[in-house]
Amino acid sequence: MNKPTLRTLIIEDSEDDALLLTRYLQQTHELIHVRVDSAEGLSQALKQGEWDLVLSDHSMPGFDSFAALQIVQQSGRDLPFIIVSGAIGEDLAVAAIKAGAHDYLLKSNLKRLIPAIERELQAAQARRTHFQSEQRFRATFEQAAVGIAHVGLDGRWLRVNHKLCVITGYSEEELLTHDRPSITYPDDMPDELNSMQQLLAGDVPSSTKEIRYTRKDGSPVWVNLTWSLTRTSTGEPDYFIEVIEDITERKEATERLRLFARIFDTINEGVAVTDASNNIMLVNPAFSTITGYSATEAIGKNPRILHSGLMDKMFYDKMWQSIKKTGRWQGEITDRRKNGESYVEWLSISTMKDERGEFSHHIAVVSDISERKAAEERMVHIAQHDFLTGLPNRMMLHDRLTQAIAHAEREQRKVAVMFLDLDRFKAINDTLGHLTGDKLLQLVAGRINSVARTSDTVSRLGGDEFAIMLPYIENTDDIAMIALKLLASIAGPYVVDGNEIEVTTSIGISVFPEDGTDSESLIAHADAAMYQAKGNGRNNYQFFTREMNRRTLERILIKNKLSHALERNELFLLYQPQVDLQSGHIIGAEALVRWDNPLHGKVLPAQFIPIAEENGLIPPIGEWVLREACRQNQEWRKLGLMKITMAVNLSSVQFRQKNLGETIKAILSESGLAPSGLELEITEGVVMQDAEAAILLLEDMKAMGLKLSVDDFGTGYSSLSYLKRFPIDKFKIDQSFVRDLTTDTDDAVIVSTIISMAHSLKLKVIAEGVETAEQLAFLKQQGCDEIQGYYFSQPVSAEEFTKLLSSGRGLFEL
Repeated sequence: MNKPTLRTLIIEDSEDDALLLTRYLQQTHELIHVRVDSAEGLSQALKQGEWDLVLSDHSMPGFDSFAALQIVQQSGRDLPFIIVSGAIGEDLAVAAIKAGAHDYLLKSNLKRLIPAIERELQAAQARRTHFQSEQRFRATFEQAAVGIAHVGLDGRWLRVNHKLCVITGYSEEELLTHDRPSITYPDDMPDELNSMQQLLAGDVPSSTKEIRYTRKDGSPVWVNLTWSLTRTSTGEPDYFIEVIEDITERKEATERLRLFARIFDTINEGVAVTDASNNIMLVNPAFSTITGYSATEAIGKNPRILHSGLMDKMFYDKMWQSIKKTGRWQGEITDRRKNGESYVEWLSISTMKDERGEFSHHIAVVSDISERKAAEERMVHIAQHDFLTGLPNRMMLHDRLTQAIAHAEREQRKVAVMFLDLDRFKAINDTLGHLTGDKLLQLVAGRINSVARTSDTVSRLGGDEFAIMLPYIENTDDIAMIALKLLASIAGPYVVDGNEIEVTTSIGISVFPEDGTDSESLIAHADAAMYQAKGNGRNNYQFFTREMNRRTLERILIKNKLSHALERNELFLLYQPQVDLQSGHIIGAEALVRWDNPLHGKVLPAQFIPIAEENGLIPPIGEWVLREACRQNQEWRKLGLMKITMAVNLSSVQFRQKNLGETIKAILSESGLAPSGLELEITEGVVMQDAEAAILLLEDMKAMGLKLSVDDFGTGYSSLSYLKRFPIDKFKIDQSFVRDLTTDTDDAVIVSTIISMAHSLKLKVIAEGVETAEQLAFLKQQGCDEIQGYYFSQPVSAEEFTKLLSSGRGLFEL
């Protein structure tokens, strides 16, 4: 039988005593030993070898067992230390045991040596086993991936590991000065206390809860708390062992999943998930709402159940090529619902890959854009059509004309453009109102459409302007025939709101390629030809010529120059005297605007006033005329000349300005002219456009002290019931009636009637355009109050008018 090996370190100064010990030990063990007798020798031996046992004499020269024991202890070795001495007193033996020696015996009695050694070897092994176990526990405790703590029955932390410090943000020292309730989220305290009571009562062996702690920085942390109760040997509660896992990320991930699930179920876009074989695995409620297929009906099916048949194979081939190449595709597609109804959707397809990098799923997001597409189509229609007539507008005309030109160029054909402008439509608008005018435009549009061919495009450009694009034209005779039909169709009478209205149109025509090779030039040249038709007496058509283009360019040039005429002081006033027929004296003047342009010279009002109206320049020009006329009249008064009334014509645009009254007050104040020195002339059509509003405005002006007259009387459609309510002072007979009154009995009757009616309304009458003695005699005989015209004086400059006033020349001195 093999003896166990015993590695023994013998501290003995006597070789004989050491030999005695070794022989005794060799009876039961294979002995490996070293004898030392000094501190140096002992330290060296401890460093050089592994030992199971230390046997030490007590008293040696310069050395003893107490010093030896201290060296062994300082080495960190847990070795049984037995004192074997020839003579040691009881007191020393007890002191040695207190110092750490494990036993002592006398050399004279070695019978106890072997049992003592066996006992101490076993005790040492037990200590080492316990230490290793403690080390393993400590390593597990400190290095665990979860928080571990011992918690007293009062809730105070007794022991905590590093992970718990990481979870809570507190250091170990800080936690040990706190109790668990101090970091438990207040709302979770009742649940924690209930679990603790169950553990203390023995109702459950352990408890697991998800609760929140509050970190040192104040932020919450979700933990999974598993705890159990440790009891004493007598069964009394001792302390709690807690295992604490940080589950914040897991909770947040779970909450995100819940959120994603809610989003999936509530978003308006339909979502379908398919597997690698493109069979539907999952759909959301919106998908069912859009397609009509329930989840049960859709799952397991191929998305081909939605195909409308309106998208060709090439479309789907390109779509799948994109998906395979880039992993995604999006675009507009027409599908079919379960009920067979087709609908337009915006479809986005994305792919998912598995861990091997292969496509595993397709995710399709569907937006039903049928309503949006319909709205877009409506918006496109609105953008391309005139809201009043429903006809294509200028933008669509340009687009279609450009296309027609391209076709005609390839096929060597002609394309014609007709530009239509209704004659004297403004007078109808001013007299009967815009609502009636709009209804008339709708009727005219219908008549134009009735004449146009199906291949033609009839367009309203704005106001009373229309255009027709005629493709596939063989020769100009065909164009002329269509133009004649249009003139005849439009010229027929219209009945609008009980009013019978007659209207004609002027038509300008341009032809591709002779008159232009693009849409802009063709329309512009047709417009120029239309102006020529106007100049030729209206109600006719004209083909474009290069001379017309020159005049059009001239109009454009005038427009550009006119916009700067005010700031460059190019406008000036002429004054035409107004004469009292009883006294023959000058009692007033009409201010007439003129334009002296450095390039064009004297520009007639007939040339620039229509252009000013078209381009919104009437308000600033009108205000300047008012200001200058008032200033001039006040200057004459300051010179002590006869006090006359200055007549200024108000345009329809000025009359509708909201701040007209304030503007007039400011001008009168600025010039110093008394209100009675200013007479405003408003045309009959303007005041009848909205008679009730006109009455209110005229009353305000009258209250200011101004004089008011109705200009061009007899050319409109006045109502006597309104005329007697207008706070006016005077009628001005239009010169068109005065011109032929001595040769045309109708004009003579009209003039006589106007004078008679005005006097019955206690109003004065002035006749304009008086050029002959015969006209003057007739007017005087009929009782006309005042005249104005070339018979007395043409319009003259302020200097010439000053001379007239200074001379005192009257009508009877002629």
